[in-house]
Amino acid sequence: MARVLGIGEGLFVLAFIWVLCLILCIALTRAQGSISNLGPLAILLAGFLTVVLVFIPREPEVAAPDESVKIYDYSVIYRFGLISVISLFLIIGFVLYLTQYLMVPVLAKPIRRLRG
Repeated sequence: MARVLGIGEGLFVLAFIWVLCLILCIALTRAQGSISNLGPLAILLAGFLTVVLVFIPREPEVAAPDESVKIYDYSVIYRFGLISVISLFLIIGFVLYLTQYLMVPVLAKPIRRLRG
């Protein structure tokens, strides 16, 4: 099975269910009438689905060892280093842009009184 960072797709399904449940619960907090009871019902349903999906796994916990040859790409370290340096300078540049150009105080000029 495909794994992302060593985590199976079941955890992503559980995370999606809980995020959807929390969004539904937050959206229905101020609802009027019987529809406001769907929030706690969604939490109970997500809890039940979590228990079912945790206690009835489809695969063994320990994956079978792979006998294939793994080829590692060591240049990815340099790519991540370059991306992190570029991201750091992007954040620094954005902060400097905000402080130097967008947040410059504009002082009011006094209006001369007309005597008439």
